[in-house]
Amino acid sequence: MSGTLKTTLKIIMWVIMGISIIVILWFYMGPVVPGTEGTSLAEPVATNYALWWAYFLFALTVVITLVFALVNIFTSPGGLKRSLIVLVGVAILIGISYVLASDQILSIPGYEGTGNNPSTLKWVGTGLIATYILAGLAFLAILYVEISRIFK
Repeated sequence: MSGTLKTTLKIIMWVIMGISIIVILWFYMGPVVPGTEGTSLAEPVATNYALWWAYFLFALTVVITLVFALVNIFTSPGGLKRSLIVLVGVAILIGISYVLASDQILSIPGYEGTGNNPSTLKWVGTGLIATYILAGLAFLAILYVEISRIFK
């Protein structure tokens, strides 16, 4: 990385950090919405600004992550192959989770919302089962590393 680019990125990082500190201080130490002061539900005036700043930071993070991932895929020889293997693995995980998920309507007394339909329930179940599988794999990986260290 060139010196100019490094300096520019460092300046941008410090500006973003400075804005974040200002927004946080304004949120916690700033005024509250009139009518809510002195109550347990006092709402800072800066709530909306803090949320929009968080959305901006999240979007910036996603864009930067995707750009660097794509650059890495196309600049390293095995990058595309590894990425395809990961995508196939994720597709298999989602497929297994989808097959295992239930789409049975829930009996919820007093619930009148639209979220209790087979399609929504199937995808929510898919997400939960995929999360459980990934958590189990993470646990097994940690266990494997710790046990393999004992025998080295």
